[in-house]
Amino acid sequence: MFHLGTTTEEVTEAVGSAFVDFLLAWEKPLWIIAVVVIAIIANWLLLKLLNRTVAQIVRGVKRSQNVDTTSEMRAAPYIHARAVQRTRTLGSVGRAVVTWTVSVVAIFLILSILEVNLGAVLTSAGIVAAGLAFGAQNIVKDVLNGIFMVFEDQLGVGDLITVDQITGTVENVGIRVTQVRALDGTLWFIRNGEILTLGNSSQGWGRALVDFTVDANQDLTHVSDIALDAARSLLTTEKLARKVTGEPELLGLESVFGDRATLRLAIRTRPEAQWEVQRGIRAELRKRFAEEGIRLSDELPRLPKGEV
Repeated sequence: MFHLGTTTEEVTEAVGSAFVDFLLAWEKPLWIIAVVVIAIIANWLLLKLLNRTVAQIVRGVKRSQNVDTTSEMRAAPYIHARAVQRTRTLGSVGRAVVTWTVSVVAIFLILSILEVNLGAVLTSAGIVAAGLAFGAQNIVKDVLNGIFMVFEDQLGVGDLITVDQITGTVENVGIRVTQVRALDGTLWFIRNGEILTLGNSSQGWGRALVDFTVDANQDLTHVSDIALDAARSLLTTEKLARKVTGEPELLGLESVFGDRATLRLAIRTRPEAQWEVQRGIRAELRKRFAEEGIRLSDELPRLPKGEV
């Protein structure tokens, strides 16, 4: 307490002494708070920098190709498309690595502030890790499989994949879990260790396959010529021209049943573009066949029940 006649110097000295006592008493909690705050800020800045770098690389590749989607890249499509997908995937994994690294560093700094023997902690952690290796084999399997999937380029963010009965677009590739958005909007969380067989429709190229059934009594050579001409004319349109990488080819007669004959048309496409090309070809075939008087299977009279 200050009393009458206390000088300014004495007040200043007393306040300074009280402040020093406060810092000494709260030194460790304040340092811990500082470490936590710095860790949060550092994690936010690093993630922001990583996200911006990934976005700039993706925009740069797309801008150089003058496209809106990865599958529409024209010059060296596989190289550029995979560069985009790999960048996104490594960015997704990188976010997890950054967060875990910053967290571990912050924890060790806090333990150091608390004057905990880090050597003993590391030794104990090694023993615990060895125990977990036996008790948490699934987690270890998930992590290792996730690392191999990323570095072997089995999948990437934005790829259309099929895992077991699930088909969808990869939204996030984590160290332990991969998130896949199915065609109906369902978000599936798939453990990396459970992915034994994976089909990727976004790598390399796709193939549009169109089967059409016509009257078997017609001139099938003429039908084939009309089908190829229809496909060629459609694929020169602006909408589908850059989604196709090959020429239409008629694979031949797939099957004959009674008065119905099924033929198959195939064409090589950009990854993920095969379904759109298939729909376009089907519509064009129906239009051209109607103009040429070629009857499709749904236009043929049905046989009475029991007759073949």
